[in-house]
Amino acid sequence: MRMGRQVQSSLDNLDSVDLMEQLKGWGAEIVGIGDVRLGLPSDLKGLSTAISLGLIHPEQSPKEENQFYEYRYPEIDLRIEYIQKMMTRQLHANGWRFLAIPSDTSRRENRLISKIYPLFPHKTAATCSGLGWIGKSGLLVHPQYGPRVSWATVLTNAPYRATGKPYIRGQCGQCNACVRACPAGAISGQEWRRGSNYETMVDIVSCAQQLELNRAVVGDLACGRCIEACWRGHRS
Repeated sequence: MRMGRQVQSSLDNLDSVDLMEQLKGWGAEIVGIGDVRLGLPSDLKGLSTAISLGLIHPEQSPKEENQFYEYRYPEIDLRIEYIQKMMTRQLHANGWRFLAIPSDTSRRENRLISKIYPLFPHKTAATCSGLGWIGKSGLLVHPQYGPRVSWATVLTNAPYRATGKPYIRGQCGQCNACVRACPAGAISGQEWRRGSNYETMVDIVSCAQQLELNRAVVGDLACGRCIEACWRGHRS
């Protein structure tokens, strides 16, 4: 697997633009840097710079009634893990503190880092980096690729400047495609604003119950109807 070229430079001499180019050289397809001080729990104070990394899902063919969107890509998880490893190696070599939070689909609950998962979602890093907003489905929506992106985050105290204007509200407007597509009726249609209560946007219990019903059909906790329904990111 080709992971991208390694650039031999000291982070002490890199600005945010240079860092983004370096990360893309390692294989990242979407990169942003944001100030996340307002979204950090007390346990993570001091790591106020978030480096948000995204890899785009491959295009999938239209789904039939009993088929679901495939959102788990082990090869993408491996690529993201590689990029994070290169990033944190550089940070460590230059004396910066950091915390690498893996992609949602590669999380293993027996790892120490699993205790951090509920404290800092990738959506916070991406919205603060100007890479997207929270859709009505509760998923991160990239303006070009929609919800079809795997995300990972590196938090650090390295003083990089933010690279984009943060999103503080949703951009879905009158679109309710995900609302109509949800077989559980779990999506309320409420537009996101920073500080919104996710529980009023998505009924997590109904969503979980639907996943269990789907498992009885296909043997897996699969669905992704809201991902498939979003028109942003469809390339066909």
